Amino acid sequence: MTTATLPVPVNGTRSLRIAGRPWPVLLPSLRDARLHVAATLLTVQVLGQTVVGWDLSIAQILLCLATCFVLEVMIVARRRGVLAWPASALLTGNGVALLLRVPGTEHGDWWSTRGWPIFVGTAAVAVLSKYLIRVGDRPLFNPSNLALVLCFLVLGIGRVEPQDLWWGPWSPGLAVTYAVIIVGGVLITRRLHLLGVVVSFWVALALALGVVALSGHAITARWHVGLLTDRAWWWIIVSSPETLIFLFFMITDPRTAPQGRVARVAYGLGVGVLAAVFAAPQQTEFATKVAILSALVAMCAFRPLLERALPAPGSDEDRWSEVRMALRRNRRVPAIGAITTGLVVVALVIAGGSSRALLPDHALQGERPQVAVGAVPDVAVNDSVADVVLGFDLSDLDVLARDLVEDLEIEAEALRTGDAGAAAHAAVGVRLDDLLTRMETSGTVTVPRYRFTSLSLILHRELAEGQAAPRLGIEAHGSVRLDRAVDGRTTPGDTEAHDGVYLLTEVDGHWLIDDERAVPGS
Repeated sequence: MTTATLPVPVNGTRSLRIAGRPWPVLLPSLRDARLHVAATLLTVQVLGQTVVGWDLSIAQILLCLATCFVLEVMIVARRRGVLAWPASALLTGNGVALLLRVPGTEHGDWWSTRGWPIFVGTAAVAVLSKYLIRVGDRPLFNPSNLALVLCFLVLGIGRVEPQDLWWGPWSPGLAVTYAVIIVGGVLITRRLHLLGVVVSFWVALALALGVVALSGHAITARWHVGLLTDRAWWWIIVSSPETLIFLFFMITDPRTAPQGRVARVAYGLGVGVLAAVFAAPQQTEFATKVAILSALVAMCAFRPLLERALPAPGSDEDRWSEVRMALRRNRRVPAIGAITTGLVVVALVIAGGSSRALLPDHALQGERPQVAVGAVPDVAVNDSVADVVLGFDLSDLDVLARDLVEDLEIEAEALRTGDAGAAAHAAVGVRLDDLLTRMETSGTVTVPRYRFTSLSLILHRELAEGQAAPRLGIEAHGSVRLDRAVDGRTTPGDTEAHDGVYLLTEVDGHWLIDDERAVPGS
């Protein structure tokens, strides 16, 4: 987050005596932009705790703030002999708390200290980096950004995770949160003459990610059923509140962003393009978020070179009118721009190749077999489904349920006749492999015939821990008759109670069975 904006005014009449020694006390002015940033971020934190439903406790926030507060006060007191209000450090602590999460923390457990060493350690690294890694009189890296990237890379997906890109279904509370971030961010960055960084970053990110999306892209996310692909993936990133916080309150840190107008625009463009290049090969939301954050680390490392190569702040060459004239005089600029753009596009398409491996290669061949099914029970919706993006309209639940019942009938006919082609219209993945193996068995084949009395749409949580994508399933209760088939002739078998969870995958407009699990708690 922003480390400094305006000078802290000194009130020489204030002091505090400690162990017999007077310590001058420096307090921020109400005009200090850091207080305005803090007010905006504090409002976002309150909204996150009340209407957005963050998996973050008040205690974890306070641990970050307290760590940064104490370290900054101690360092400044030792170096300058004063007790200064650590406005910058508190913004750093707030930045860590905004984006850092520890798996297992639940919304509403306000005083949970789960993962406290991680919050304290990350906040401490952030503050210390500001003093230990410097170029001239300025920090090289944005403190909270550097600390968060190191935390995610070192500890990994099992122990930490960034705040989700998707903050929940659209609601009045989420609309207010967006308004606070955007309005507060625009007002503050405009006042600090940093709006050029914001606009250039967002435009570059949107265009570069658009190239990746058009070439095909997919990731998994813990709040999305199935793959998040192409246009949906693009829109989630460019419109995410987390991206907005990153562009308004992290890349615009006046102490770590370049000083000149031209350099700031180039800096924003560079962060946006690097974020897209780093995100293109990623296959998970976790890796995508870390990639975007890492782009700022990389660009900050090159900031001194950028400032040397581009016009100095306040110089004639740093005026946009002069820049436009220089560009008109240099006839090679269009060609250089076209070549550079082409190389970036090629790099984005190539980098996105690994994520395209996630896209399903299973396609239905021929017509789906027609089978007769009886009445299909209405489908209840489990509460766990409310916290994810399903990828389909709940009004189509009857279609999903009917597909499941038809799948099971097609499976039965495929087992009875040994028709592998028909089986591929009912199952995929592990389920299809199991069906084909059973078909290859000589002799008597068991052919199950199901009848359900109740169906419920659920998320399979066993495979949805941490950042893994949840699996969509239907919990079914009823009975099964185990017929026996020999050479296509069927003999009715015994009937018994049956309960199971069928995991489903959509293929070519039909929901096919991917696997089967036991009912949770059974």
